[in-house]
Amino acid sequence: MIISKPCVTMKGIVIGAYSWEKPVKLDLRKTAECLEERGYTVKKLIPGMMLIVDMEGYEVSVYPSGKIIIKLLTDAKRGEEMVRVVYDCAGVLEVVS
Repeated sequence: MIISKPCVTMKGIVIGAYSWEKPVKLDLRKTAECLEERGYTVKKLIPGMMLIVDMEGYEVSVYPSGKIIIKLLTDAKRGEEMVRVVYDCAGVLEVVS
């Protein structure tokens, strides 16, 4: 399940990935490599803590828990489309869809 909501601390959207079947845990290094292969720019990678990627002109912060923050984006539907790419690269898209 993918749930998105407006961020309460800044302009943007917070998206979370949840599954009843298995815990959602992202390998940020693997995710970063896949996103780079797809043409996205990885701005910062701190393994086990945070991945920051430039996607479609937005700064996307990805956390190992599956939480993703897209700064300055206000369109939740577009945000969900963007995070599907991240979750696909992380190998959890089928689990959370």
